[in-house]
Amino acid sequence: MELYYFLVLILLCLIIALMMWKIKILSKKESFPKKEETMASYPQIITPENFETILKSISDGIIILDPRGIILFANRSFKEFIKIEDTPEGKHFMEVIRNIDLLNLLRAAMIKMEEVKEEFIIRKGGEEIFIFAKAMPVIGQDGIIKFLIVFLNNITKLKKLETVRRDFVANVSHELKTPVTAIKGYAETLLDGAIEDRENAKKFLEIIKNQSDRLNALVDDLLMLSRIEFGDIKIEKENISLDEIINSVFQIFKDKAEKKSISLKKDIPENAFIYADKNRILQIMINLVDNAIKFTEKGFVMVRFYKKNSSQVLSVEDTGIGIPKEHLHRIGERFYRVDRARSRQLGGTGLGLAIVKHLILAHGWQLNIESEVNRGTKVNIIIPEG
Repeated sequence: MELYYFLVLILLCLIIALMMWKIKILSKKESFPKKEETMASYPQIITPENFETILKSISDGIIILDPRGIILFANRSFKEFIKIEDTPEGKHFMEVIRNIDLLNLLRAAMIKMEEVKEEFIIRKGGEEIFIFAKAMPVIGQDGIIKFLIVFLNNITKLKKLETVRRDFVANVSHELKTPVTAIKGYAETLLDGAIEDRENAKKFLEIIKNQSDRLNALVDDLLMLSRIEFGDIKIEKENISLDEIINSVFQIFKDKAEKKSISLKKDIPENAFIYADKNRILQIMINLVDNAIKFTEKGFVMVRFYKKNSSQVLSVEDTGIGIPKEHLHRIGERFYRVDRARSRQLGGTGLGLAIVKHLILAHGWQLNIESEVNRGTKVNIIIPEG
């Protein structure tokens, strides 16, 4: 990054050297020149068009100021950063820049006569944009600032990635801590003498096994999600009998549903085929049906396949506890649970729906969830025709 700025600085200095004579003339004037007068007399080399051609590959916002704060050049990215449509060249930066953080950065660079860096936030269209700014004064042999070059780099994506990474590490640590703590605690209890108590010893060992299974499931889901995101899992589509897939899924959960008196139903046209990866669609449906049964106390779980407008819809519908509206937009995020305690009690890792979401997107499909508290949830997989 430092080499990048150094090369750009050299390029700009070479260009700016050609207009030194004009700057000396302008600096002798007591009042700021009018925009029209200034632009009319500038050498052709410093027209915005020529600068944009030379610097067109640079996505950073760039401005060049003379020692009095007159803007000599501003590229398109800078104008987008500070939300201006008028041409800023020829104006004093105080007329153009409304952001107090950027103003302070420019003042600091001029006063200290050294490179100044800072991160700050600007708000645009209701969104926060994170900016990394660098102001670099060009000082002549006489020790006087000749120009001030300012770079603005949009680091919003980087900040969001840092937040995602930080949240992910925190969530993984929290999820791993619970089973590890339980395993460690009961193992220590057994070592301290409880192993001689056969009844309790068996109970403790069952808890250790259950927590180990949970830990194993969590690691498996993390590895699966990682492989999907990195593209290690390839989607190999073929025509698949949807009825066969659903029958296989229902067979897996038959006993679990019967224990809760939940009916497993399907509404699928005869000879319905779906163009998908067989193993992955099976994985998707297992996750969705399993979730539906977990969060349904009575009633049914229904799988439907039907046509809607120009798309086909594969849905899993239940009569369970439902999801509050304020949580719907976050369903599918890693480790996000509406009811954390209940989800853990039911054995969820918090990654099932995240895996489902990524597999659906990998197929080129869309995921849509409808739900109403105490009325049930409907998960729709929207499959475009063709």
